[in-house]
Amino acid sequence: MKFAAAALTLLAAVGRGAQGQTPAPTTSNVPSGMPSNVPSDVPSDLPSNVPSDLPSDVPSQSPSESAQPSDQPSDQPSETPSDVPSDQPSDEPSSTPSCSPSASPTESPSTEYGVNLFYPDWAAGDSGCRNDGDEPDYMAVNPTQWLSSTMQACCKKYFSGYMYDACMGRYPPDHDDCNVMLYYPDWNGSNKGCLDDGKEPYYMLSNHQYFLSNSLEECCEKFYDWDFFECSGTTPVLTNGDYYPDWSGGGTSTCLADGKIPDYMISNQNWYLSTTLEKCCDRHFYWNINECLGTTSVGSNDWYVSYEDVKCVQDCSGAEPCGGVAEPWDKLYSTKEKCCKEKLPWVPKCRFN
Repeated sequence: MKFAAAALTLLAAVGRGAQGQTPAPTTSNVPSGMPSNVPSDVPSDLPSNVPSDLPSDVPSQSPSESAQPSDQPSDQPSETPSDVPSDQPSDEPSSTPSCSPSASPTESPSTEYGVNLFYPDWAAGDSGCRNDGDEPDYMAVNPTQWLSSTMQACCKKYFSGYMYDACMGRYPPDHDDCNVMLYYPDWNGSNKGCLDDGKEPYYMLSNHQYFLSNSLEECCEKFYDWDFFECSGTTPVLTNGDYYPDWSGGGTSTCLADGKIPDYMISNQNWYLSTTLEKCCDRHFYWNINECLGTTSVGSNDWYVSYEDVKCVQDCSGAEPCGGVAEPWDKLYSTKEKCCKEKLPWVPKCRFN
């Protein structure tokens, strides 16, 4: 009995001790449905698959190592420019060339340029006339007072005397980077072309971008396009022969090859010019081709109607029944009867006249 009671007492004590202890923690293989409110002290080795909705309050000290730039450019440019220039030039070239070349010229010249007038530049040690478009505003708003269409006129007006030669020598006539004179249409003179004597009317100087041109060809093309080759003094390239119709003689039918082709015909060579006299006459004077060719037709001896004589006559020269050589538009018949039957059916005696 004593032994049994002692055993029960021992079991009871062990049971009380087990109830007072905390069970050991275990790790679950299934994540909890709700995240904890307190972040872990140590970040995980793997980032989450879903980024946070809000950015962090403190930006990172180092830029991202992504190989791709962002899709949206920043609204503000960087405060420090790049040390390396861009590989591509800008899409818009400058509107006017500088009259002074850069230290390192470009490999290919630009194709677009404007028209700049010459202005006096009294810079110390480098005074003279320029046409780089950088004239002061007070000169630009009063071009007839300050600006000139030729370097000679500018140098003569502002640097006369011993300074004239130095002014003219700054940019010789064969200088590649600027023109020493501009061209204008000679409407007040012979009106046959463009001049570069600096004597253009004031209204042209005031609107020089329209009226003045950098080259003779440019001026002729703009203001004398119908007479371009005479204006520019150039020789056209003839691709369709040199025979052209001459309508200057009134009623004559003639094709010429004298080298005096009007410009409007040169502009449309496919129609007006021909490689041979025969082709020119056939195209432009087919109704009077014999006169154009300078030949005499003997006729075909067929028959055609003469409405003036109200009878059918023969296609030949001489006495009746010849009525002269038929015109190209006259319809010919092999017999007089056929001609009368079709052309003069209301004239019973046509066959006997």
